[in-house]
Amino acid sequence: MHQILTRDSGTTQFQNRPQSMDQMPNLVGKTLMIVEDVPSNYQLLNAYLGKSGARLIHVDNGLDAVDLIKSKTHVDLIIMDIRLPKLNGLLAAKEIRKMSRTIPIIAQTAFAMQSDREMCLGAGCDEFLAKPFRKHELMQLIALFI
Repeated sequence: MHQILTRDSGTTQFQNRPQSMDQMPNLVGKTLMIVEDVPSNYQLLNAYLGKSGARLIHVDNGLDAVDLIKSKTHVDLIIMDIRLPKLNGLLAAKEIRKMSRTIPIIAQTAFAMQSDREMCLGAGCDEFLAKPFRKHELMQLIALFI
């Protein structure tokens, strides 16, 4: 659906953008875990993804995210905030990577510096999304992995 043009400059650029900026990848039958402790941020993600056909699992801390993967619950993609209670998103990503190298993890954070992106990727996240973001930016990243 979307192809990566380049990731070398530290930003992901896409070709073949959808005609509608809100066009969603096909998420029917997919399970997405949203790891977000701020209710309004979760509500926004739920508004973006709620009608996508995906099953959404919400946990509000990194420890519960790790425990969910440890329990062998099937998850197709994780959207994880970095600043989380109990276990931050970077440590949670590292723990999840010990159990699964294949579940895509998209880090989301209000920190938008290149060094923050590198920290997220270094912790095992597959992509990085700086807050605030638009629906089409989230959908394009999800489309890379699903």
